[in-house]
Order: sequence, then C-alpha cells, then structure tokens
Amino acid sequence: MIVPRSWRERARPDPSELLSIEERHAYLAVLRGGLGFIALGSVALAPAIAIGPIGRIVLATVGYLAVSVAPVALRRDPRLALPLMQGALLLDGIYLAAVVAFTGETTSPLLFLIYVHVVAVTLLCSYRTGLKIALWHTTLFLLVVGSIDAGIIEGSSSRAAGSGSGIATALEVTGLWLLALGTATAAAASERQLRRQKADLGSLSTMVARIDASRRAEEIPRILLEALRATFGFERGVVLASPGGDLRVLAATEDVTPDDLPPGLDPLVEVVWTERAPRLVRQIDPSTDPRLGALLPGARNVVVVPLFREGGHALGTVALERGGVTTGMRRWVVSMVGQFVAHAALALHNAWLTEDREAQLETIRGLERRLRAHNLELEVKVAERTEELRETIKSLEEIDEQRRRLLAHVVQAAEEERRRIANDIHDDPVQKMVVLKMRLELLAKANPELPELDDARAAVLGTIQSMRHMLFDLRPPILDEDGLGPAIRSFLENSEIESQWSVEDELGTEPSTQTRVILYRIAQEAITNARKHAHADNIVVKLEERDGGVSMEVSDDGVGFTPEGAAVAAAGHLGMAAMRERAEMAAGWCTLRSLPGAGTTLQVWLPPDDTDDRNDPTMDEDDAVAVSSMRTDRIA
Repeated sequence: MIVPRSWRERARPDPSELLSIEERHAYLAVLRGGLGFIALGSVALAPAIAIGPIGRIVLATVGYLAVSVAPVALRRDPRLALPLMQGALLLDGIYLAAVVAFTGETTSPLLFLIYVHVVAVTLLCSYRTGLKIALWHTTLFLLVVGSIDAGIIEGSSSRAAGSGSGIATALEVTGLWLLALGTATAAAASERQLRRQKADLGSLSTMVARIDASRRAEEIPRILLEALRATFGFERGVVLASPGGDLRVLAATEDVTPDDLPPGLDPLVEVVWTERAPRLVRQIDPSTDPRLGALLPGARNVVVVPLFREGGHALGTVALERGGVTTGMRRWVVSMVGQFVAHAALALHNAWLTEDREAQLETIRGLERRLRAHNLELEVKVAERTEELRETIKSLEEIDEQRRRLLAHVVQAAEEERRRIANDIHDDPVQKMVVLKMRLELLAKANPELPELDDARAAVLGTIQSMRHMLFDLRPPILDEDGLGPAIRSFLENSEIESQWSVEDELGTEPSTQTRVILYRIAQEAITNARKHAHADNIVVKLEERDGGVSMEVSDDGVGFTPEGAAVAAAGHLGMAAMRERAEMAAGWCTLRSLPGAGTTLQVWLPPDDTDDRNDPTMDEDDAVAVSSMRTDRIA
C-alpha cells in the first residue's frame, strides 16, 4: 500500500499555551506576594537601607499588594485575563523601581528583586515577554537614576557625590540584560522542546482517533506510516506484519511488488524482535538484510521498530528512513515512535481478531438462516394475528369516531341551549329592564324631589349588569370571534377577581369549536373555584400546543386542598370528576395537583379535532344559522 506524498510535510507544533492564563495569574500572584514581603522584611530588619521616610516604602508595598489582588479576582473573565496580566507586569516594574529608588538605586540591596522578577516572568510567560519586561525595568531604572541626578527625587549620598555612579549604572543594566538574555535563551529552547513534545503527543492522539475510526485492518498500517512521516519527518518507510507466518508489506511509501521480494526474515528484524526495542542503523546492507534493502534501497539513518501485540507476540516491524547526512536521533523521538507503533500494533491485532470473529460469525449466520426458515410458519401465524388485531383496531377507531361525533353533538346541544337561553334573556328580561331604567330616568327628571328614584335606577343598572354577566357566562361570543385565549381573558376581566392574573396564549392556530368550548368550560370552572375558595394572590392560565394537541394549565398559589376532596362536586359546579369526564370524552386527559398550603395546578390536554360546526353533518340548517349569528352578535 502506497502512502500519499501529501503526508510528507512535517506536522507543526501545537500553538496552544503550555500554561493557562489562570495558572500564570496564580503563580505571578505568589511572586508579587513574595516581592512585597521581602521588601517589607528588609526594611523592618535593616531600616538603614531606606533613603528618606520608611513609611513611603511601606505605603507603596501595601498599595502594590492591594492593587495586585485585582488580577486574581478578575482573571476568570477571558476578555480581561490577558490585559490584566500585561497591566500587572507593568505595575510590577513601577513598584520595583520605586523600591530601588527608595533604598539607594544602584547601591540598593533590593536590586536583586528586579533580577528575580525578570527570571520569573521569562519562565512563567515566555522569553519574548521576559525581554520586554527587561526593557521596561531598564527604562524605569534609568528614569530613576536620571531623576536622582536631576534632584527630582532624593538619592543616596554616594550618588550625590557622583563617585562612580555612571559605571555602576552601566554595570547594573549590563548585568540585567545578560541575565535576561541568558534566561530567555534557555526558556526559548525549553519552550520549543516542550511544544514539540506536546505536538508529538497531539499527533499520537490524532492517530489513535483515526485508527479507532477505521473499519478495516489494512487501513491501520497506512494510517501509522502517514502519522509517523507527518510528525517526525521521515522520508521513507515500510510496515511489515502478518497475523502469522511470513511477513507481508502492509504499507509503504513506494510501490512494491511482493513477488520481487526475497523470502525469509532479515537478521535486523530478528534482532529488534529479540531485544524488543528499536534499533538505529546508519545504512541498510542489502546483502545482510535483503528484504529491507529491497524495500528501502540506499536508505540512510534508518530506525527499525518492532510490532508487538499485548502479551509479547511479535506481529511485524516498521522501518523508517530519516535520511540526510547527520546521524543519531533524539531519545524522545525514538520513544515517541515506539509509542506510535505500540498503539498501532494493538489496534492491528484487535482488527485481525475482529476479522477472525467475523468469519466465525458468518458460520453462525448460516445456522441462523436455517433457524429463520423454521420460523416462517410462526411468522405466518403472527401475520394472521396481526391482521386480526388490525381489524380490531379499525373497529376501535370507528367506535372512537362515533364517540367523537357523539361528544360533538353533546357539546353542541349544550352550547346551543345556552345560546338559546342567552338570546331569550337578552330579548325579553334585559330589554324590559332597559325600558324600566329609561322610565326611571324620565321619572327622576320629572320629580327631582324624589331621591329614591336614583336608588331604584342604580338597582336596575346593577340588575342589568348582572344579567349581562350571566349572558357572557352562558355563551361568550368572543369565544367564536377571537378565540380561546381572548375568551379566557375576557372572563377573568369580568369576574371581579381580586387576585393578580395572567393568560399566556402560545397557540399558533385556534383549535376546533368543540375543543375551544370544552377547554373554556373547564377553565371557567377552575378559575371560579380559585376565586371563591383558594384565596390566591396569583392565577396563571397557560395555553400551548403539545404532542399535536392543545394543552391548558390553570395554576394558583392559594390555600390548596386534598385532591380527594375534588372528586365530588359542590352544587352548581362541574367538579373534578365532571371536568375529567369532559376531557376523556374528547380522547384527552385532565389531572389535578394540590396540597394544603401549596396551591393548585389543573392540567388538561385534548388531541387535535378536525370537526367543525359548519362541516358537521349532524347539524341542521337552523343550527348552523344560529351558530353563525352568535359569532357575530356580541351582547352589549
């Protein structure tokens, strides 16, 4: 198998950080605490090192430590982590410059704190950051020296006398940069090596993932060879292995004809199998190792790695050519190559075992086919029973359809009777009461000396208002005109409820007339019970589409009750049993959850109903006209 040339490029190191920003913040916080305590301890143990008042050193240290707490407190915000770190490093330089200035600048015994800070920042952050901080310290140090020379700040007596001050400054700056450059060089080399190792581990993880995702054993050697060449830059390579017997070429960077290869096992392969460790050779001798010599002609700087499965049985070997004129290979590279090969050997062995199990399973499948032939008779019987069940289900569906139509007739008849009664009340008693109100108003104008007429008129107005509420309860026109949610809101607005209430209408489309009527009547009864008995502060009605049907939830935070007490309805009310019966007749369900002192929640769900008053064949022409008129005639 030939490995594509596109994998010849060496994998680049993973650019991810070796330490997270949060970890660097934590280490730098410890460093700042140490710097502050060293400064305070030095002044406390040797007050003579301070130039001027000791209090300003103490005050600067306390302020520095207090301000340094901010990066630790805010470092979890990814947007602030890096700016806080950079600002804190600049603050470190200002503080250390102040401490050095207050303790004798070039002669200060605390000058070493600057060196410690440069080394720590270089090791914790990066060599680039360390060089920048060294430049920042140099700038601040020269600024301090210049300020002392100009008399802006107080300096040591030796500085004022000018005795060798310029040479001391140059020596301090030179020492700082020598330390910074040396630390940066070592840190860069170490960081490069760590990143290289991290990239190798990432490549190993990627290879393992690709091997786990492969479905065939012949893909594993190709994936192994591609990963080794891409990660470590090998020019050529070959994978020789087999589950038993003579080794076969499973993957190679160049086209190989198996018939042209000499038989047998090369001595170099036997050596690595015996030593169970990789072997580095400067050049393969075709006369000694004919198979490897034919596979990698003219190869230089070759590493041969054994393929061992778990348990110690040898599966094969991997030969990789580094090329070039240099000799030797880093120990880390050899170790990582061994790790790559070990993972691939385990996966290859498992893949071969899987293929062997597949062959055995094929035999089992043959027996299974025979068993299936014997089950045909049973399947015929099952098919017959299934047909019987299908007919039974069809009969049940017809019965359910009849039940739905019966429910539609029941709901329609009840609502039509309510509508007829509402029309009769509106056309006779309400009109008469309106006439009575008008005559009372005329009498009041003709006899202003009779105040009793105003009381009578108010009583008549109250009666008219009560009758209008009764008309709305019997059959609210808004239910047909605007829908279920607006009808429930209108009912709550006209129910004189002292509690806070809300209606969450999340229905995308209005349900059928039958579904609207059933849900409205159940909601009407639940809200009435909450108003009269629950003493609730809040009542919430929620309408939404769920499982293809309509769901309604009426909840309050009232006194609650035991659900067993709702089984029997009070006089003039539906009761829980009646509400549940209405929902179940529509192929839905109704549940009540309540406990004393924990409020009450009523949940109702009705399935979709495609029936409509205008399309119901059981409605006669007069009923359809009555329904249509009630939808457009809102009671005043």
